[in-house]
Amino acid sequence: MVGASLRAALPLLAPTFLVTYGDSYLPFDYAEPLRTLDGHADCDGVMAVYKNDGRWDASNVVTDGVWVNRYEKGVRDRAFDHIDYGATALRRDAIAGSPAGQPWGLEILQHDLAARKRLRACVVRERFYEIGSPEGLAELDTHLLTRASSS
Repeated sequence: MVGASLRAALPLLAPTFLVTYGDSYLPFDYAEPLRTLDGHADCDGVMAVYKNDGRWDASNVVTDGVWVNRYEKGVRDRAFDHIDYGATALRRDAIAGSPAGQPWGLEILQHDLAARKRLRACVVRERFYEIGSPEGLAELDTHLLTRASSS
């Protein structure tokens, strides 16, 4: 589980760091969530989110454009119109308070930070591409080839 792995790596982590999904192509400025986190002491994390409306996967975020107001996996509710983009900047201290040696997922920390209003949103404008399947990889290839031919 990602959360437990981060907790195990705690001594190696910088005071702020970025966690990304390994099976996604994310066409955005990876430094933006870190800049937002470094610029706001009122949060412990910044989640990149995209207005998904359930298109590419189930939407799991409610945001006002500044804060992640709610983060839930597996809900079917129209209020959830954004999706976790696959990149979250975190403070090392947010991980330090987690249980050591026990498996837990990053979504538990993200849910908790949102519930305590400690998770800001970084709204991105370009969709993500899931590349953990042959279909997703083919879709990204098509996108990149189309983009290259129009340049």
